[in-house]
Amino acid sequence: MSRNVVFVTIDSLRADHCGFHGYERNTTPTLDRLAEDGISFENAIAPGPTTPESLPAMFTGRYPDREGREGGGANDRQGRIRELIDTSVTIPERFDAMGYETAAFTPNPWTSRYFGFDQGFEYFEDFMDKDRSAGIWERMVSSGGSTAMVATRLLLSWLQRENTFKPWRSFVDEVEDWVDQTESPYFLWLFLLDVHFPYLPANERRTQSRWRTYEADLRLYAEPQDEPYSPRVHDQLVTAYDDALRDTDDCLEWLYEFTDETETSMVVTADHGEGFGDHGTYGHHDQLYEENVHVPLVVTGGPSDSVTEPISLRTLPRLLTDVANEDWPQVREKTRPFVGTQTADESRQAIRGTDWKFVRSDDEGELYVLTDGEERPLRDMEALGAEDHLVEQWHSGVRQGREIDIAADEVTREGGI
Repeated sequence: MSRNVVFVTIDSLRADHCGFHGYERNTTPTLDRLAEDGISFENAIAPGPTTPESLPAMFTGRYPDREGREGGGANDRQGRIRELIDTSVTIPERFDAMGYETAAFTPNPWTSRYFGFDQGFEYFEDFMDKDRSAGIWERMVSSGGSTAMVATRLLLSWLQRENTFKPWRSFVDEVEDWVDQTESPYFLWLFLLDVHFPYLPANERRTQSRWRTYEADLRLYAEPQDEPYSPRVHDQLVTAYDDALRDTDDCLEWLYEFTDETETSMVVTADHGEGFGDHGTYGHHDQLYEENVHVPLVVTGGPSDSVTEPISLRTLPRLLTDVANEDWPQVREKTRPFVGTQTADESRQAIRGTDWKFVRSDDEGELYVLTDGEERPLRDMEALGAEDHLVEQWHSGVRQGREIDIAADEVTREGGI
């Protein structure tokens, strides 16, 4: 019998702030328990450092094609992402073809219907109809977006607690209603934004005053994010982030208790990480260091296993269906000796092994050895040349694989998936 699959994507969750990855604060007790009882991938790597770079690849297994496109505004990204989704067999389409009921709840505008993420879902809730600032978002996408427009929409959303500021508790009843009215097997996708900036944990999860939390968020929003903050502000930011993560862990506890663990597998991961001055930047931008792309990946319902080999989140379309079919060896075999990640404009690329990492930006290369969760620079120029060659191999494989995947998806669609 096929299992129900609940796929949880937590925005901006870096792996090293989870307890089972060695973090000293009690941020993820539920996720820690799920990791201990299920399959935990210790070296899961996101396809990119931001949501619009990572989620399309996670949903389709491949990157958007940049050929013939210019610019980097929201409208350009919308075109590339929609084209990718239109020509791919997405995760929900795979489950629909398997006879699953499918639903999604995602308050992140970058994963809304504007970008085609509703494709394949029978029920899709992106809360845009309920967001009084959605008109600003639509104009921002169609025009490419201005700083003033983005700021206005963020302010309205914050005041109304909509979309980017929508806490999981505000729509959990809708999720529960859908599950109660749905027959098994079902595929449910939840995108949780509570760990994303601004870090606004529920009152019961705040470990510092509301003022200190708001001050940290305001300074991160208003001040340059590539300049060092004082130790006080830095600590306030990290505390607010950790509190928001502990708040999000409560959602995982609710999901685990609400769903039948004998019939349901949960797959929990993140679309990217978050920087806190580790390499001179805060938030998530176009960096490919560990804090930006190393994310948790936990699968429940199968054997207990801790997997050290790297795995790319581009394998999720097939990994999730393998979970549904309880093909645990195939789930385990999605790892590789090294995996890659890149920015949307392909100006930065990185490859990640089990205990090493190479980051390339234009003509510059940085080789790191990974020890105790930290990146330590390695200055071996001969090794740099070898790793740069691996980047070229990986990037060439991405481009060649894109054509193969397009052809394969076309055949799959014609055959009814």
